[in-house]
Amino acid sequence: MPVTRPRPRRLGLALPLLVTGRDERGRAFEVQAETRNISAGGLCFETDRRLPIGARLWLDIRLSASLRPRFGGRARYAVRAVVCRIENFAGEDRYRVGVRFLADA
Repeated sequence: MPVTRPRPRRLGLALPLLVTGRDERGRAFEVQAETRNISAGGLCFETDRRLPIGARLWLDIRLSASLRPRFGGRARYAVRAVVCRIENFAGEDRYRVGVRFLADA
């Protein structure tokens, strides 16, 4: 019988985010974004870039003052992540991207 782990709790937080990686055409990019929600295991953000599932990203998250104590007082948290979900908004060139954290950058 497979063991299921509880999913980390998601918090609806809008934090400034710098996303660096390669899009579906393999072009390098760097965009400013904002988190929609975040958990211990990953986060969700919106962008106008279509990203492939499995794409590796580097994220630089600006932490609010209330979150800094949980990150050793740091104002920024840099982490590597992988795209695990992407949703397209009907009739728009916007995508909601779900990523899983891999390791601190």
